[in-house]
Amino acid sequence: MIRMKKEGFTLVELLVVIAIIGILVGLLLPAVQAAREAARRMQCSNNLKQIGLALHNYHDTFKSFPSAAIYTGEAPKQSPPLTSNRCNGRDEFWGATWMVLILPFIEQQAAHNQMDFGRVARSTVNNAITGEQMDAYVCPSHPGIGARLTQDYNGFAKGNYAANGGTHYTQDMNTFTNSTYKGPFSLPAQYGAQFRDITDGTSQVIAAGDIVASTGHSADDRGAWGWPSGVIFGLRASAFANGLLTPNDPQQTDATSYASNDTSNVNFNQRNNPDRNTTQGMALRSYHPGGVQAVFCDGSVHFITETIDEVIYENLLRIQDGQPIGQY
Repeated sequence: MIRMKKEGFTLVELLVVIAIIGILVGLLLPAVQAAREAARRMQCSNNLKQIGLALHNYHDTFKSFPSAAIYTGEAPKQSPPLTSNRCNGRDEFWGATWMVLILPFIEQQAAHNQMDFGRVARSTVNNAITGEQMDAYVCPSHPGIGARLTQDYNGFAKGNYAANGGTHYTQDMNTFTNSTYKGPFSLPAQYGAQFRDITDGTSQVIAAGDIVASTGHSADDRGAWGWPSGVIFGLRASAFANGLLTPNDPQQTDATSYASNDTSNVNFNQRNNPDRNTTQGMALRSYHPGGVQAVFCDGSVHFITETIDEVIYENLLRIQDGQPIGQY
């Protein structure tokens, strides 16, 4: 009598196959995640390139970069009131920001046309636009931004880019008047640089870059693209005046702030409030591993590592300090 051989896997063989598959999946997942992050980083780079191109087209049209923001009160001077050389970045009379002003140059002419530039940013007609999220202002590596800035007003949508306000407190006038602090944008001076102002060279100065917006705090200004205190970053915050806000810096803010600068916290550097009383400041931050992306004043986009030398980084934020730039 002939016995038929039974086909199939033994338990040991099956376990070996499962183990091999598990190892292959474990090896494959990091590669897939890295590929996805590379794609997201490329999209973020494209967003910043479009912002850089928009700034150049704006300059071609109006002979300067857009003002960091426009102040609509105090006619006829229309200048933000200063207290001890410092403006209130949350004053009710602020109008359009630089991100609003470049809308026609990022293919958002219709949204720009609906803005009433004679009204304050908080007005219902303008907030109907600035309350909407702009895809061009959102980094794809950033977790979904669910929260809006709703403190004191209707609500501003958030994004993930901000302009360079120099190396001192972004709401102080002396940041603008001192060439060793001055950046290409100023909130108190309502300033956007002309190319001729950037004597250090447009390829040597950051124009704008990545920031992290709160995913859940309604009183967090950071990233609110239609509100002046949400669209400017700098190097210092008065909460720790001797510390520098370098890219992805884990430095803690003071205990009175809403959150911390700890990068282990998904809401790190949560509060950006260029207010004359509680100055936390805002720095370049991102969810890109190892650093942030920034568009320079010449329109080129570069990745700035979080280990960058502090002196070099300071020089990259100043337009007139006359200091040479090292390798970054």
